[in-house]
Amino acid sequence: MQHSDLAPIATAPITSNDTIAGPRPVVVTLIGVPGAGKRSVAQALYEELGLRRIDREAIRDALFPYCTYSFAEKRAAFRGVLLALEINCLLGESSVIDGMTFARRPDLERVDQVIRQYGFLSVPVFLDCSTEVASARIAQEIVLQPHLARMRRPAMVAEARARFDTPPPTALRVNADLALDDVGRTVVAAVEKLRVG
Repeated sequence: MQHSDLAPIATAPITSNDTIAGPRPVVVTLIGVPGAGKRSVAQALYEELGLRRIDREAIRDALFPYCTYSFAEKRAAFRGVLLALEINCLLGESSVIDGMTFARRPDLERVDQVIRQYGFLSVPVFLDCSTEVASARIAQEIVLQPHLARMRRPAMVAEARARFDTPPPTALRVNADLALDDVGRTVVAAVEKLRVG
């Protein structure tokens, strides 16, 4: 029997026979190293398509105001992400998950387990960003917002890439070395097409 991070909340999930008005509900998982632009893309999806943004970093900071960025704190925050995701699905609301790399394939599978019972479309998006570009973005963020230095540093990009599982073959691959506004527009257009297609 597989261990579950979260027990199901609803006993009456949406089925293929249920009618959902408007665009098809989706859950977008943003896959990429730190500095790939996940935060910018999540914001674009929120502003342009109204997707509810689930931010693991915000959940972690709320749970642990004096966070040490330990593995245990990250996993606890991920449980919070899964709970928020399931509530959004229960309410029929589309979501975008931000604040994590999804470097581990089992994390993506856990998200799919949650949304499958509600009939939502899973949209993994791989923001394919070079180490050089991602590191430069983090260095610039730290200059503009020095408080970020306690949790972000350019060297973390190479560290994250070293433990990255191969993204699923179904993931939409986007060149995240481009300007972040262009990356955001590309992802928004692709997600919108999937929602109405």
